[in-house]
Amino acid sequence: MIQDAVPMQFSPTLPPEEAARANFYALLARLFYGAPDSALLAALAGADEIVSEGSGDADDPGLALAWRDLSLAAAAADLAAVEEEYQNLFVGVGKARIPIYASAYLAKSAVDAPLVELRDFLARRQIARRTSVHEPEDHIAALCELMRYLIAEQQAPVEEQMAVFDQYLHPAVKLLCDAICKLDEVKFYRSVARFAESFFDVEYAVFRM
Repeated sequence: MIQDAVPMQFSPTLPPEEAARANFYALLARLFYGAPDSALLAALAGADEIVSEGSGDADDPGLALAWRDLSLAAAAADLAAVEEEYQNLFVGVGKARIPIYASAYLAKSAVDAPLVELRDFLARRQIARRTSVHEPEDHIAALCELMRYLIAEQQAPVEEQMAVFDQYLHPAVKLLCDAICKLDEVKFYRSVARFAESFFDVEYAVFRM
């Protein structure tokens, strides 16, 4: 369901900017699915900065700054502390402090039955979760992985990507990231949330160009 490492290799027919988008979605899927391991923290710490080249995502200063901050947070992170932070935020004992499922946030929006509608969407496109995966399809990580799949493997039309993004992902992630950033004790995942917000802001704008 979730890729263990980024960046990934894509079809040579996939434009570089689309490969970059897919890699960002893959990264967010991995970070929201579970705490990063030492290899991922090292990769983030050593990642190149986002540099403006006159067009595309790199022109957004907020995204570049959030990416830099995420890299710095990874470089300073203690592996055990990050694992504990993830568990305290999204798993916990009994009820998690912060829900990691889109339905918890979409229930406040215009989507009446988000998980049912999402399952119908996936069924119509013959997309099924792996039998080894037990989380519902509206897990934020699963939705990020779905976007990666639509971009990189299906090379789906932009209208189809936008439908998934607008209906299931963007409104939920906005509220999820706000909830994370309101907790003073959060360290590493504050940087994850800010990067996710910045990336999704860029995606929202690009979809409407």
